[in-house]
Amino acid sequence: MANDIIQENKKTVVATIGRWITPHEGHKRFLLKLVREYDKVLILIGSCYENGTESNCISATERQKMLTAILKREGIAKEKYEFDTVEDVPTFEEWLDDVKEVCNKNGVTHFCTGNQEDILNVLKEKNETLGFEIINPEVDSDFPYHSSHIRKMIIEGKYEELEGLIPDEVKPILFRNSFKEILAANQKRGIHFVQGRQTVDVIVLIRNTLDGKAYVLLGKRSMEKVDFPGYLGLPGDAIHKHETAINAAVRTCYEQTGLQIEVLDNSLEPAIVKFENVPKSNLEQMHFVGIYSSEDEKFAGTRGGSSQCFGIFIEDEIYKYEEYLNASEELTNLKFYEVNDAMSKGLTYQQPEMLKKAMAMFEAYPNLTKTIQPQMEEKAETFMVSFIGASGAGKSSAALGTAFKLKMLGQSVEYVPEFAKELVYNGVLGKYIPNQSYIVAEQFKQLYDLLGQVDYIVTDAGLEITALHSSKEDEVVEKLAWYLRNKINQVTIFIERDEEKVPFETRGRIETEEESRQFSIQLEKYLKKNNVRYIKVKGSEAAIEVALNAITEHNKSCKA
Repeated sequence: MANDIIQENKKTVVATIGRWITPHEGHKRFLLKLVREYDKVLILIGSCYENGTESNCISATERQKMLTAILKREGIAKEKYEFDTVEDVPTFEEWLDDVKEVCNKNGVTHFCTGNQEDILNVLKEKNETLGFEIINPEVDSDFPYHSSHIRKMIIEGKYEELEGLIPDEVKPILFRNSFKEILAANQKRGIHFVQGRQTVDVIVLIRNTLDGKAYVLLGKRSMEKVDFPGYLGLPGDAIHKHETAINAAVRTCYEQTGLQIEVLDNSLEPAIVKFENVPKSNLEQMHFVGIYSSEDEKFAGTRGGSSQCFGIFIEDEIYKYEEYLNASEELTNLKFYEVNDAMSKGLTYQQPEMLKKAMAMFEAYPNLTKTIQPQMEEKAETFMVSFIGASGAGKSSAALGTAFKLKMLGQSVEYVPEFAKELVYNGVLGKYIPNQSYIVAEQFKQLYDLLGQVDYIVTDAGLEITALHSSKEDEVVEKLAWYLRNKINQVTIFIERDEEKVPFETRGRIETEEESRQFSIQLEKYLKKNNVRYIKVKGSEAAIEVALNAITEHNKSCKA
């Protein structure tokens, strides 16, 4: 009785295998039947590496996306199905061993296949069994077509016949990407597939919104590598047995760079992803850039094979990602290289070709920061005088006085006030104190908008002060403040209040006089800790004189 209960409660897992080139309405019907009748469905993608021929003309990555789209459209939970791969091998016995291995690993109880010619008949002839109950989906099927019929209709242009045979959710991927591959393979122009070591390469491209330049993540290959040891290269690795290419790309990126990709939706091309371990990262897209093969050792190394390349194209502030990079033994000296610099250094395998295509795909997006690059070149000439110090030290007086004297000398100059003081006067500082990123962003924007527009900026709102405030609560914002501060060519003047001459002004401030003294001590310690070069003076009058001298020295050095 107990054994009957155990058998009755046993989880049912059905495995189904196919090449799925291309998924059609018949596939959809029996897949949905399986996910509704069994606890879990293991979808095996056969011929997972082969490509470029009439019968193998769509990558396994695209086939997986199409099948995922079918299940997602029907609201099937991700936990109900899983994808694995089975590669082509020389003999049926080897193939059978591979299938049994992946099925046993996943606790398969039933096996579903309608492939009479290549599987069911051969099992019968060889008196072999899979060891699972076999289900033939074609026994009760009223769908008279196979994938070969679908491909033939595409090649012959019979769209009206074709339209009702392909699920609507499959069409965006099929006709956007795979359609051309089917036609090219039929004309003997398909992807040149090479047997051997099968790998993935991952391109992480980022357009840094702070300078408008494009960067790519690269590292130095281990000296233990069989091919191209010590060369600069993309994150990449061999695809593990029964591992899908996109899973291999996610794993490789994390193992070799520390950036953890979470695939949120793989029913689309590009897939929707997010960097799981990068706080406040955006939703991003992960593109299937293509399959790259060569028989030339200069490009393919000594072990042949092919590489499936994936690319993630980011528009964001680069420092957010730099902080979470974690080099591995496989890929050391990991960092973001400006793309032109990377190409000039030379990359391994066919990675230059991959990067060129990825950049072309990236540039096809609306260029959200297209005006930044030329502006940055013009803005390099602006010189900033940054006055810092505690409340009541005389920063505003020094900044206004310096700006006035420069204007009297006929110079192009603008004064930028402290943004936080504006919040105090408006009675809303308390609302924004927890959000230092807002304050630093607004302060920098006021400065940045003037770069290249004037010769000099004078401010009483040095970003060093925002960095100090942030250091107590938010390390990410602190690093942002320093990153932005170092983007501007400036002299930093630390003003200590001349207590004998200047009384402490309370209007526009939230600190007491004693709190101001303590902050001045903290600020100087913080500057020294961060190796900041600054000039310390007492009182605003002395600060104005120092500022004018610093500008004179700067001008001399520029002419020299």
